[in-house]
Amino acid sequence: MGGMSVNSVRRLGEWFRKHARDLPWRRDRNPYHIWLSEVMLQQTQVKTVIPYFHSFLERFPEVQDLADAPLDEVLRLWAGLGYYSRARNLHAGARALAWRLRNGQGFPQNREEWLQVPGVGPYTAGAVCSIALGLREAIVDGNVVRVLSRFYAIEDPDPRYRQIWETAKKWVAVKEVEPEITNQALMELGAMICTPRNPQCEVCPIRRNCRGKKDPSRYPVKKKKAEVVRVEEEVWILCRMSKSGLEVVLRKNSSGPWRRGLWDFPRSGTVALGGGNVLFSEWSSRYAVTRHRMTRQHRAFRVSRAQLKEGDSWFHVDELPALPAPTKKALLHLKKEFDQQCQGSEQVGSSTVRRVI
Repeated sequence: MGGMSVNSVRRLGEWFRKHARDLPWRRDRNPYHIWLSEVMLQQTQVKTVIPYFHSFLERFPEVQDLADAPLDEVLRLWAGLGYYSRARNLHAGARALAWRLRNGQGFPQNREEWLQVPGVGPYTAGAVCSIALGLREAIVDGNVVRVLSRFYAIEDPDPRYRQIWETAKKWVAVKEVEPEITNQALMELGAMICTPRNPQCEVCPIRRNCRGKKDPSRYPVKKKKAEVVRVEEEVWILCRMSKSGLEVVLRKNSSGPWRRGLWDFPRSGTVALGGGNVLFSEWSSRYAVTRHRMTRQHRAFRVSRAQLKEGDSWFHVDELPALPAPTKKALLHLKKEFDQQCQGSEQVGSSTVRRVI
């Protein structure tokens, strides 16, 4: 690496000190806070993460608090943030960290130790080591790949980004700039200036030596998007009025790649309905999960009798367990329509009330 990159690292560090966003996890170097934020930020926008970060620290101010909490409570607080395997890994990681603390080992002090924490990979290990501990460990995320690919005009990085990782290590090795500054500055530049579309090259602090500035859209080559998979599903929403108010039946997902550990409505036909039940609303919704485009058909019943399967439970709509975002939205819709039905409306939304014999 020549002097060109040393000067670029210096300019990048100066830019970051002046223009860095004031984010809650940047206000201290607590390894618990840094680790928590990095797990939440994986494949999620900063503005989405901020309220979740505050909620978790309010409920779990220390990593021991997170470790001692039931997984169901962690999933409930995580609900809506998506990619729920991260929440399960977070809980497992907290338990491993709490074990270290109880045994006098403290938080991991180097990359190798952090990689032994459940759910921690090379990126998270590098982030915590550099930002919290001040170690010269590189990190590579999508922003860093884009910035360095454009800076060096690397048109087609290898699938594991080995070249980008080696380059990032050289940047963070520049002793004139602290490693936590260099790493965060690379990510911040990619998020704010060197964006995927319409990069603001005219205000970029390292534009002078950037080899890709004449045609930044070339770098890196856009990968072919995975084929979209369309999935249709139908759920039954079983409702009843108790002394405390509206209740619904939910079932805990014990398997599956997306919603394991979360509660959801039973799938259609998996509950035996007795006579005298009313189908009072039907509607559909659409949402995406990774490359899957989901269409969910809802059928809401007001039931007098129903034979539930083992694992099904009644929940009050104001005291719910961990739910995926589509289910939470469906319950908001349900409460509105159920109120209309209880007020004697013969027409609920666009669906006529029907009795199921």
